Amino acid sequence: MAKESEKPPVFQYLFDRRYDWNQQTFTPLTVTQEEIQDAIGQLRDEGNTLSTGNPANFMKDFLRGINRNAQWPEAIANARYTARQAYGEGRVFDFVPYQPGQTVPFPDDFALPAEPVLHAIETLSMPAIARKVGRPDDPWLMQVCVQQRILHTHFAVYSEIQVIDFHHLQSTLKGTPSLDALFLLTFDAGDRLQKALVTFEAARTAPILPDQIKAQAAAMAGRCQRTDGLGDIDFILPVAANTTTVGSSSVIAMFEMERIAVEEGREALREDRTHELPLLITRMVGYTLNPKVAGIFGK
Repeated sequence: MAKESEKPPVFQYLFDRRYDWNQQTFTPLTVTQEEIQDAIGQLRDEGNTLSTGNPANFMKDFLRGINRNAQWPEAIANARYTARQAYGEGRVFDFVPYQPGQTVPFPDDFALPAEPVLHAIETLSMPAIARKVGRPDDPWLMQVCVQQRILHTHFAVYSEIQVIDFHHLQSTLKGTPSLDALFLLTFDAGDRLQKALVTFEAARTAPILPDQIKAQAAAMAGRCQRTDGLGDIDFILPVAANTTTVGSSSVIAMFEMERIAVEEGREALREDRTHELPLLITRMVGYTLNPKVAGIFGK
């Protein structure tokens, strides 16, 4: 039997520091790495054995769990509070109230419809041994998407954008937040050509995190301002992928989102409100692999 998570008591401890249960009032205060370490230390006497190492990923690792809604403390959920990641200067996350109509702590909008569009991708161009030894992790999903040009297919066939050029620039960009891959897209805007940097997030079996995608877009918009040669980039266009099943088929679910103007992303980054950036899914397509590739689907 899997060990029950020890993080919920830490969340409850940190929330209780901010919430007056008698007055039902909340004092906003970002949770820091240092505070997480302190909370874990305070809970040692109650038998909590969590490590105080790597507090920066405390929230991200929790959000990546498929049981995150079930593990979120019931008292916090009943008070209609959830949490979102925070970035930079030792910040980890914020407790935030539910949005109107929200019914679960962490909704998942990244799911294919009941009858999705499906498209077959060939993998014969991969060495047969590569198809057999693939790893069951996010980097392998990213690598297959890049190597088999799944995003190229998506923008050529299914995107509403009139794409002129699409190029893979780099994989595994380290930073806060990190980025799985980056592409350059040139498209016909009617009266002129415009450019967008396409950010790509691959989450094989874990939930896709909207706030992380927003932070990636804002960070890349800021980089466009600071980096020579990126001054002609007009938009940041987020794309994310995960894996799922449709009937008896295993598919890579690709989610294209509405492009974000670079200036809008820069302002959100500068004013520390990246969580307010719009994240509208515009196209969802499921891609099957033929022949199948080990490590992409299942455990």
